[in-house]
Amino acid sequence: MGLICLLLLTVTAAQAQVQAPHSVPRWGMWEAVLKSRRHYLNPFTEVTVTATFFAPSGNRFTVGGFYDGDNVWRVRFMPDEVGRWRWIIRAEPPDENMSASGNFVCTPSRLHGPLRVNPQNPLWFTFADGTPVYLLAFHLWNLDALAEPTLAKTLDFLQAQGFNAIVGPHLFPERTAWAQKADGRPDFERFNLTVWRGLDRALQLAAQRQMVVIPFSIVGGTNGLPKAPADALDLLLRYWVARWQGFWNATFQPTSEWEEGYSLDEILRIGDRLHQLTHGRFLISVHSLRANAEAVQKAAWFGYHTVQDKLNDHNFGKYVWLAELFGRIPKPILAHECLWEGNFYQREAGLDVDNLRKAAWVIALSGGQINYADEVVPPRRWQRLGDVGTTFSELGTAMSPQGLLYPALTHLARFFRALPFWRMTPHPELTSTKVCLAEVGALYAVFVPDGQAVRVTLPVRQFVARWFNPRTGKWHALQQTVSGPLAELTPPDVRDWVLLIKSANRAH
Repeated sequence: MGLICLLLLTVTAAQAQVQAPHSVPRWGMWEAVLKSRRHYLNPFTEVTVTATFFAPSGNRFTVGGFYDGDNVWRVRFMPDEVGRWRWIIRAEPPDENMSASGNFVCTPSRLHGPLRVNPQNPLWFTFADGTPVYLLAFHLWNLDALAEPTLAKTLDFLQAQGFNAIVGPHLFPERTAWAQKADGRPDFERFNLTVWRGLDRALQLAAQRQMVVIPFSIVGGTNGLPKAPADALDLLLRYWVARWQGFWNATFQPTSEWEEGYSLDEILRIGDRLHQLTHGRFLISVHSLRANAEAVQKAAWFGYHTVQDKLNDHNFGKYVWLAELFGRIPKPILAHECLWEGNFYQREAGLDVDNLRKAAWVIALSGGQINYADEVVPPRRWQRLGDVGTTFSELGTAMSPQGLLYPALTHLARFFRALPFWRMTPHPELTSTKVCLAEVGALYAVFVPDGQAVRVTLPVRQFVARWFNPRTGKWHALQQTVSGPLAELTPPDVRDWVLLIKSANRAH
């Protein structure tokens, strides 16, 4: 694997042969490869491989290994401290060929580490090294199943548009995490290695492009996917974490619209179990019918809000409720299923690019980060329920992108990434449009949807105001000096604009 460093043979007293890296970059993947000489009727359930890692600081992590076919087991780990680590691998029942110990050196690297919540301002994400992250995600239904050249080309295209996260896959009844029995039913004791290896490939390709992966539905139990019994579900969670815990760009979101298949207690237990298995080192959320029950939102494992609120009418202003959500439960907000251009629930409203663009800015300046899907069916119509394999979000660059919102999202992401956005929070009370993100006293970004004059409450001192065109990504030449307590400004024309107000001593 491309993420794994030079392999070295480590020999224990039992003369077991285990391939493991001698060194690995901080937040890179350490992977040991173990091969047993024994025959197991079901290697997924008859053997448990466990590894313990001892950090230079004295921290200790115990993680599971996983079976990967051909009598091969793997152990993956992501070291987060520079220095020499020790490790011990054991199998239960004991297997002399899968028991070993050794050490490796974790070296400094340019990797930023996994996604975190900003501890200073929980509206935002950072990477583990403290680098702020403004997420712009794209929805790829078949992330695990796209041919590698197609997926690589798709990710390159998306990266060029400013996307730095991928949401997907959503597995399907004919393509689940489980193997299938001869009669077509899921085998809740064995896993579908084609799917899991496809996910490995997707995580690798995304990591090479500095892109985070947010799964849509792995565990299933909703939307036509089988629901595993409790013991099998725990087997699945352990297997999933074992495979993904070495990828810095992994996050964990178990299923879509969990309310359709799980009780509140069940989903809370799933989140708790993932948090335990990952040692709290990766972000966890869960996709809801809207914005999750309060008990889920307040759970210690619940890292960020995952919102579903489709733009099914010409009502782009409705997303101001995201500011209230953050005020009530202060965690980052991913507008996961809101702006899906061409989606069959959004119909004409979801094909109107002006409506979509305005909604994107209301979401963004109310504190949300966007997951966009291109579900437009050529030549340009909204998707019908019978349409399968007809959209860019399903096929990637096996077809041409059809959505028209890409340029506007690129402009939006560049606007935010040029600001100290990580110091800003929603302040709808400060502006007449009710759409304002601000570092109060220093910086204000206000959305004006219709060219009307806007009023902004400011401290009594001088500020500099400029207008950003969300349609072109250009700044208007007009620059004004304003002061509080109430400034009133008129956009350059009757269309939508973004007003940026900076304290005069920060204006340059």
